[in-house]
Order: sequence, then structure tokens, then C-alpha cells
Amino acid sequence: MKKLNKCYRNLSYSFIILILIIFFSKSLLSNEISFEIEGNEFTDTNVILSLLKDIPDNPNKEYTNEIIRILNNSNLFSDVQVVLTNNKFLIIVKEYPNIDKLYFDNNERLKDDELEIIAEQIDFTKSNTSSINLFINELKKIYQSFGYNDVKIQYTKKTYDENNTVDLYFDINEGSLTKINKIIFSSNNLILDQEIRDIIKSKTKTIRNIFANNNYKPAVTERDKFIIRDYYKDKGYLDVNVSSKIEYLKSNRVNIYFYIDEGNIYSLSSIKLDDNKKILNQKTLDLIKTEIELFLNVEKTFSISEIKKLEKSVTKLILDNNIEFFEIKSFEKKESNKVDIIFQILPIIPKYTNQINIVGNSRTFDHVIRRELEIAEGDAIYDSQIKNIRDKLLSLNIFESVELKQKVIDEDNIDLIIEVEEKQTGTFNAGVSVGTLDGFAIVTGLRERNFYGTGRLLDVLVNTSEDKNQFKLITTDRLSYENDADISYSINYKQEDFSRASSYKLDTFSTGFGIGYRINKNIFHNIDLQYVLKDYKITNTSTVSNTISTSSGANVSYLLINNLRYSTLNPGFISKSGNYINYNNTIETPTSSNNGFIRNIINMKKFYNSKNSIYAIQGKFGNIFSLSNNDILTDDKFSLGGRWLRGFDNYGVGPRNSRTSYVGGNNVAVVKLDYSYAINKQSNFPFYLNLFNDYGLVWDNKTKPTQSDNNIRSSAGFGIKYYSPIGPIGFTWGFPIIDEEYDIKRMFLFSIGNLD
Repeated sequence: MKKLNKCYRNLSYSFIILILIIFFSKSLLSNEISFEIEGNEFTDTNVILSLLKDIPDNPNKEYTNEIIRILNNSNLFSDVQVVLTNNKFLIIVKEYPNIDKLYFDNNERLKDDELEIIAEQIDFTKSNTSSINLFINELKKIYQSFGYNDVKIQYTKKTYDENNTVDLYFDINEGSLTKINKIIFSSNNLILDQEIRDIIKSKTKTIRNIFANNNYKPAVTERDKFIIRDYYKDKGYLDVNVSSKIEYLKSNRVNIYFYIDEGNIYSLSSIKLDDNKKILNQKTLDLIKTEIELFLNVEKTFSISEIKKLEKSVTKLILDNNIEFFEIKSFEKKESNKVDIIFQILPIIPKYTNQINIVGNSRTFDHVIRRELEIAEGDAIYDSQIKNIRDKLLSLNIFESVELKQKVIDEDNIDLIIEVEEKQTGTFNAGVSVGTLDGFAIVTGLRERNFYGTGRLLDVLVNTSEDKNQFKLITTDRLSYENDADISYSINYKQEDFSRASSYKLDTFSTGFGIGYRINKNIFHNIDLQYVLKDYKITNTSTVSNTISTSSGANVSYLLINNLRYSTLNPGFISKSGNYINYNNTIETPTSSNNGFIRNIINMKKFYNSKNSIYAIQGKFGNIFSLSNNDILTDDKFSLGGRWLRGFDNYGVGPRNSRTSYVGGNNVAVVKLDYSYAINKQSNFPFYLNLFNDYGLVWDNKTKPTQSDNNIRSSAGFGIKYYSPIGPIGFTWGFPIIDEEYDIKRMFLFSIGNLD
């Protein structure tokens, strides 16, 4: 009986607990929040619910307002209503209408189809305020890229309630193009304004640069800051900082100010090789160390581009010694304006190139790009090769940008995707030169770096003056896929009038081809073979030289020309620092009409600057001799005077038979010493006072002219050089110190466009 009572009590307790559980469960279930959404024909319910965050345990009016706020901010709906009933949120939405058609008015620079393409690119399909504003901002950015910086865009809409669509009407007031008035550089004490002007994309229009695009484009100005910064860093100014300011003028023009904090220049301290993984053999190590030593003997200032070139050379040395599957990582350590470089050689697991795809070259042929590649389909590919490919393609100067991407096929293979953005590659130049020596001359030229997408360079030059007319056409292309040498073909026609100096006129037609290649960054070599046809026309038989008289009429010759050039001169039209040496060797074959000659000419220049001063020494040394012991033709000999011996006229110094029968000589030696001081602080258009002292001598002929000697000539004087907005202007007063009575003097020289 006790057991039965106990069992009964337990059963009663269990029943009570069950009732309580059911009661509280029902209570909990009754508090569960639910959502019902109406009106969302195009927007998925789960998308709407995903926007709702921090849902409270107990429904309340505050969260009703929060739902309205969240959905309104989503820009998906033009109207949102929320009703709370029995723990259920009923959300009633009205979706923004879909855009059916876009209409544009007053747009001239961008056509309707171009504007519609922009709408497609940003997926402009909903007529909410956010999407419309995004579209308008994109349009303004596109207009700014052309120079329209004051564009105003307004819109109206026509709604069709029956299908919830809308037509949008955009009224575009493009305004006028904003032009660049001036570009001003501040605090650049170590690099010339003109050097910076040459590298930036923003340009001003001047009389000597009338075809420049001087539209103001904010994005271009921003990019120019990075161009200037990288240019400085490549010259060793690693701490450089560049900022800009735009001054808006009432005439819808702007002045652009670039503020340059140059910082200190860094020198290259050491370059070390880290081969802890023992990838290289001793022979390769020795070759690399020799390469680094040679580099350090030449490069004293730290230069990022030169370090990259050295890294490329080291990579080639390693590959040439049959060592593969490696990469080079370079590290820099800056301390006390010095930089130490470490090249770390690391092993890699190679990837192989499955396909090479080129995109973006709507104009340039694929083969122009592929010939620059160091790899082909099936080859192993390294990170260093990818960097080199990008640098090499950019150096062609026909692409605005180059990006290389890798698409993984499997663990061993990739597709290499080369994305290029082409740029304008043609330029037209026109210039005027006025001077007391050469008179009035007009020079026009056309230069196209990517002729019909072939990567071929085309140069056309027309030069006309009182005593000379010239037409020249040169086309240059890559010699082969295996090297970086260029082959060029040329046609040159020139009419020269030597009547006043030597009593004859000369028409010269030449054509030929040449091969040129860069030995390193400072040394360039080219060799040319030319066919030359000369036609001598005598203007005064009584005074013309015997060699010209006997050569009257057509003369044929073949020339083999070697030219080796070394230059470290600073960029820009004002030479301030660096060295220049040019050696030219010309061989006229013995089968020519005049039985051949060999001519050698060396030109040398050295510039040094200190604060506002420029010191320069220039020299020219030449020799010509006949291969058959004949007298050399006058136009092939050397002359002296004019710019190479100031204070004397062109053809004013040296052997002659009479005032109108200049003969010249087989040898020449000239040295020019110059000191220039900047007498104004306005670096945009510098003004220099120039002092000079010249020495020169021309001598030696097989047949001795009437007036001939082997005496040196000398002059001294001063001048003014003004690099004005219309071009360089020079005034020179030269005074002969050592001369002969039969020399022709010219003490005053004036020149616009040519101050050499």
C-alpha cells in the first residue's frame, strides 16, 4: 500500500511538471518574432531579411522604426511601411521602378551610345537616388578625363505605374574645356624645371609647342605627382615628397603648382650576394661578383632603375650558366644617405606557361608584343621574368600601362595574361630658327612610334632656310626576335647653296640602311651603309676650287658609317651636368667617283654646375685622308667659324683661294670654354650671362690654296642666353684675339631656336 501511494505521488508530480512545461513552452512560442514581406516583386525575400540586424527578443515599436531606417538606406525601395501585430512584422515595400530608357540632351563631346555604355558598365538599372548620383558622378569623371571640369548634369523622370518602369532624361551642360595656364615648380633646386616638364603628362601650350594638349585633367595631375616622385627616387632622392595645388582663374584656366621637397641624395654603398642555399657554382659566383664590381665602378648614385638592370644582368648570367628554378629578391638598407643592396638567391618550384594571351591591343599587332617576351608557351616562368616583361613593354613607349596576370591551370601550369593599354604615339612638331648665321629657317617634323600598329618608328623631317632645304625620312624596326638591335632605312634629299663661300651649289640624294643597338644605358652604337648621289652646280667658274670644278655634275659614292656615342648629360634643353663623347668614322669606298676617303671625327662635351653657375668645355677633332692620294672635295673637308669659333663667320677661318672660294682643310681641332651664370631667379625661363674663350685650327691640303697657314685662331667674348616661352634666344659678341688678315669676322651673332 505504501509503495502504491508513493507511486501515485510520483505520477502526480510528473503530471504537474508536464503541465508547467507545456504552459511555458506555449508562452515562449507565443513570443517568437516572425516577418512577412509584401510588395517585393523583384527583390528576393532572403535579401531583405539579410539586411535586418540585431533583432530584439521582444518585438517593440523602436525596432519597427529601425526596420524602416535600414530598408530606406538600402536604396532598394521608394517607400517602406512596417506594421507590428502579434509578434509579427508585416513589411510592405514599394520597389524603385526599373529604368526602361535613358535620354540625353546637349551632350556633344560624349555621344548617346557612349553614355549608354557607361550606364551598362556600372549596372545602372534602378532609378533610386543613389544609383542616379553614382551614374552622374561617373559621367563627370569621364568628362574630367577630357578636360571638362565644370560640367553640370540635371535629370527628370517619367514614371509608368502600370509596369513600374521609368524613363530618365539627362540634361548635360558640358561647359568649356579647362586649360592649363602655367605649371610652376617650387623648391626643386637640384633638378631643372625643364627636366620635370619633359616627363609629366600635364602640358602648357607655347609658341614653340603649339600642338600640345593643355587640357586640365585632375587625374593626370595626380598621376604627375607620382611620376615626379619616381623620377627623383630613380636619381637617388629617396626621401622626396611631392604635393600640388590648383589655382582656378576666372578665364576657366588653371595654374598648377608642384611643391617638391627633394631631400638628400643617396649614394650606393655596397651590393652583396646572398647564396646561403648554395644554388650557384663557383664560376657563376665569380662572374656575378665581376659584374657587380664593374657596376659599382660606374654607378655612384643610387638608382632604382639601374639596380633593376643589374638584377636583370645577374639573372641572365645565372641562366646562361644553365642554372634554373631560382628567383632573386633584392633588399635595401638605408643609413646616413647611403644604400646597401642585397641580392638573395632562392630556389623555387617552377611554373610552366600553358598559354600567353594578350588583351587590350586594339591597334598594336600581337607579334610586336611577343617579340619582347623572354618566354614562349611551354617555358618555365619566374617572377623576375614577369617584371622584366612589364618593364620592357613599357620601354617601347607605345603603351600607357602594362599589367601581367597569372591564371592557375593546375599546380604546375599557368596561363599568362598580358593586359596593355595603348596610348597616342604620334607627334607633330614645328619650329622656327632665326639667326645671323643661318638666316630664317622653318623645321617641321612628324614622328610616329607605332606606325600602323607594327611597332615601327617613322620620322619625317622638313628643314628649309635661305641656304639649305632638306627632306629626310627614316623608318626603324626591330632587327629580329632574338636581340634588341634596331634596323633603320632612310631617304635624305638636301639642297645646299655655297655660292657666297665657295662658288657652287650642291644637291645630295642619299638612301641606305643601318643597324643600331645600345651597349649599356650610356653607350649606343650604330653602323650605316649609304648610297650617295651628289650633283655639283658651279655658280662662279673663276673662283670655284679645282676639286669642285672637276667634279661638276653627278657623282656617286658609297659610305660605310660607324658611330659610337657615350652620354651622361642631364635631360632637357639646358645642359648642366654630365659628359658627352661621339666618335664618327666614315669610309667612302675606293670605287666611288672621287676614289674614296676615310674620315674620323670626335666631339666631346663636359658640363659641371655649381649653384647658379654652369662650366662647360667642348671640343671637336677631325681628320680626313684620301685612299688614293687625291685631293679631297671641299664639302667633305672641315671648315671653321660661326658657332664653333665665335667672332668669325661661317667658313671664315682656314685655307681659301678668295673670299668666295673657301677650301677648308683635312684636319680640324677646336676647343670652346664657357662660363654661364643665371642672372635671374625665375627658373621657368632662365636668363644666363655667358663668357667664352674659343681656340681653333683647320689645316692641311694636298694642293696648297692661295691663302693658307697652320696658325691657330682664338677669340673671346660674352653673350646672353634667354630660354623664353617662344624658344631659346641668344645674343653673342665675339672678339678675335688671334686671326689672319684674310679671315672673315662676324663679331655679333643673334639666334632664335639654336644656341649650340
